[in-house]
Amino acid sequence: MKFMVAFASPKRSRRIVQLAASNARAMNAEVVLVRVIADPAKVGVVAELIATDTPKETAERQIVEVVNELQSQGINASGLFKVGPVADTLVSTAIELAADSVYIGSAPVKPKSFGISMQDPILHYMVDHCPVALVIARDNNVDENND
Repeated sequence: MKFMVAFASPKRSRRIVQLAASNARAMNAEVVLVRVIADPAKVGVVAELIATDTPKETAERQIVEVVNELQSQGINASGLFKVGPVADTLVSTAIELAADSVYIGSAPVKPKSFGISMQDPILHYMVDHCPVALVIARDNNVDENND
């Protein structure tokens, strides 16, 4: 079995990584962390002008740290870093990996919102387009503006 985790950062993805790791341990499954960042060239001129390798290096370092932590717990874990349209790339990667499940976190529910909403467009896209089973977990203890 293979579980793909849509990974944002160690702090923002803490709960979903823990859930995937717990299930992987119980089912002797592999965990693959996947971090996708938008291509600055496709996002806009300003983003392209200020783009550096720092976000890529940070993402790769964070993936390695969490993969090492999972491996130290005896979990078969690896990680991937990709650049592209975030939601679409997550869906295509799940298909490429032949993942059995995709684990994805969600921002806390805002007051007066109901379930999955456009406040979380990546999750909304995944629910509509991902042909792989989704495991969704909200982490109400994370400040989504502070990584």
